[in-house]
Parts: sequence; C-alpha cells; structure tokens
Amino acid sequence: MMKQSTPVYRIFSIVLCLVIPLALLFNSCGKPEFIPSYIHIDSVGLLSHYGTDGSNSHYIPDAWVYVDEQLVGCFELPATIPVPYAGNHSVQIQGGILESGSTAERPAYPFYAAWTVNANLVQMQTLKLKPVVSYLASCHPFDWTEDFESPGISLVFDTSAASPKMLKDTLHPFEGHASGSVYLSASQSHFEGTTSLTFTVGNSGQELYLELNYMNTNEFYVGILNTSNYQQLTFVTIKPSPVWKKMYVRLTDALTQAGVLVGGTYQVYLGMDRDVLVSNPQLHLDNLKLIH
Repeated sequence: MMKQSTPVYRIFSIVLCLVIPLALLFNSCGKPEFIPSYIHIDSVGLLSHYGTDGSNSHYIPDAWVYVDEQLVGCFELPATIPVPYAGNHSVQIQGGILESGSTAERPAYPFYAAWTVNANLVQMQTLKLKPVVSYLASCHPFDWTEDFESPGISLVFDTSAASPKMLKDTLHPFEGHASGSVYLSASQSHFEGTTSLTFTVGNSGQELYLELNYMNTNEFYVGILNTSNYQQLTFVTIKPSPVWKKMYVRLTDALTQAGVLVGGTYQVYLGMDRDVLVSNPQLHLDNLKLIH
C-alpha cells in the first residue's frame, strides 16, 4: 500500500518530493547516473456517480506519482516528470489537494482511490497520462451531503432576529437548479447553520473532511460543535471569493481540539459575521459533503 506523510511532516514531505526525483537522476558530480524516462500529466480528473458521490465538482492541482508503489514525488500540474525507470512498470497517481485552501498543505486526498496503469517507460521519451481518480468504496455512504436540489435544507439555523436563514437560491447556482444562499440585511449581523444530523467519532485520528463549493463577499467560517458539552470550535475561516471555488476543509484536528473523543458526537456548523466594510454580505454554498 502506498503511504502518505503524517500531517506534521506535510510541508517537509512536499519539499522532499520535489528534490528526491532530481537526486535520483544525478550523482554528486552532476553527471547523469541513469537516463530518465518522462511522464507528462496535464490534469487529474474525477469519475463520480451522482447517486452515491453527488456532484463531480473537484479541484486537484497536484499529482502524487508512484512507480511500482515507490514515491517519485508530488508535482503541481501540468508537469513533465523525470522518473528513474525504464521498461514495464506499474504507475500510480493520487490526486493532490490544497488542504483547507492552503497552498502550503498539499496532501493526497485520502478519500480518492489511486489511479493505476501498467506502462512501458522508455528512456528519453515522454509518456502522456490522463489519470482519473474516483472515491474510495470504503468512504461510502458519506456522512452527510447537501446539494440544495431536494426539498428542504438539512441545516438548523439561528432563529434570532439578527440572523437570517439560508435560502434556496436559483439566481446563483453553482450547478443544477439552486445553491444555498445567505444575505445579511442592514439589521442582521450574523448567520449560523448547524447540520441537522449528529455524527459519531468511530476511530481515533480518523480523517474528516468537508467538501464544498462556495462564492462569498464576506468571509465565513466552518467549525465543530461538541454535542456532549456544546463547546463550539471555529476551525477554518474562508476569505471572500467573487467566483465559485472548491475547497476540501480538513476537520480531523478540529475534533481533537473540540474534545470530541472516540464514541463522542458532534455536529458541523457554518457561520458568517458581518464585516462592516462589506456593503452587501452574501454567502453562496453548494455540494456540501462530509466524509470520514
């Protein structure tokens, strides 16, 4: 099985991923030890099925490349990659993401299965690959999804006068017929919506991500509510974006920081506080997926 670096060493591992391939190809005198073959990847796609996976929306800027399950490196796409191999080999590609939108945290997404092909690598020639990953069968069914296409919205809202409810908005859909939108009026200063479902932590250190598409004029946040003591932990703040973007919000550490232990229960919440410098605070969301 291909292994990924632990979160503590992610940034360091990315540096190593970029340096090791070159070190393999050149000795201390700067002369080639091995004539490389090349792999070219323009992009990594996603194969999904709406009935089980929901939207096909994805943002995979990196490829983690393995040959015979040995890590070659992590590469921002598009990329032409030198590899110290020739002949028939198994090439595996994992889709790399920006964790919580950070360009400094670029892990392979733990819920995408690796794409594999048996390839004939030829020295000094370039093999063009078009990898397409898919969700791991083991992460189905997802804990929670909301694409605003079915009746109702599976969030519970703050009902105070200062906080609006999220509305189904057909004027700003990312895809399909509607998105979930929040508009803060002049008399409203705050929005908060919490999942109507409660979730249980099954294993210590289990990975937990919230996928979402978003477009916003006012920053908003994502957090964890520990339902045993009702402690709230705001974990990620997302900056305004005038266009739709995709984000993979990693909430694994949020569970620990919020004190949610194995067997404990939690909910996920999204919120927005009015920025006095923003004249028309808006938040538009689509294709929410909570996966562990």
